[in-house]
Amino acid sequence: MPNILDIRRRIRSVTNTRQITKAMKMVSAAKLRRAQERALAARPYAQMLTNVLKLLVSRAEIFDPETGEPRHPLLARRPERNVLLIVVTGDKGLAGAFNTNILKAAARFIGTKTDKNLEIETIGRKGRDFLRRRYRAAEPRTADAQTPPQTTIVGEQIGVFNKIEYSLASDLAERVIERYGREEIDAVYLLFNEFKSVIAQRLIVEQILPIEQIGVPEVRMAEAMTEEERDRALEAAKGAVVGLRPADTLGIDAAAARLHTAPADYLSDQRTEGHG
Repeated sequence: MPNILDIRRRIRSVTNTRQITKAMKMVSAAKLRRAQERALAARPYAQMLTNVLKLLVSRAEIFDPETGEPRHPLLARRPERNVLLIVVTGDKGLAGAFNTNILKAAARFIGTKTDKNLEIETIGRKGRDFLRRRYRAAEPRTADAQTPPQTTIVGEQIGVFNKIEYSLASDLAERVIERYGREEIDAVYLLFNEFKSVIAQRLIVEQILPIEQIGVPEVRMAEAMTEEERDRALEAAKGAVVGLRPADTLGIDAAAARLHTAPADYLSDQRTEGHG
């Protein structure tokens, strides 16, 4: 039976642990608030950019009037034989079912493409570790090789969420566009967790290529949070003192709608880094 000294040591140990976890909770709450603010602040820019693209498309001929074929290779549609799936997860754990749900959705999507060559690009350490244990890295395929459909890992990006940079998305997009233009892949899908608020999120599998309609997401799979996950997120949000409702963007959406309907001409200016 423990004596008084052992009990006092235990009480002191629990008190010290509580102080440490309380400090960790405060740091996590501040990070959560900043992440939410950044996510919401980027949406008006994305919405305006989408509407500019819509207006440009409405004033351009994207299909050849004689053949009916698309003028741009990213609009070309062909039978899916080689598919690229980009899976976005976190780098760290202790995030509830965040990463688990994404990986479960990835497994379900992979199950629907067993008759195709499926290539996977992982963004995030959790997705990389999970999928690398189940699928091997891709090997060069010859054009005349008669191999059965297979699922392979073609790329990985880890440690990118500490400081998200435009160059990461730009390099990945250029690589995907180049491969699609060379007809090495026939379709590109993006799997991610769409954030609306702390208690309103859903898993999305969106078809990125080929482009069907500018500004209209081609959602192939969508799953909302379960009631249990919402309750857990609600308790976490209360402790972090963050907003529970999606931001009110009615004014921004109205301004974007007026921009889309207004006739305008745009001049594009492409400059290399370090010049102009």
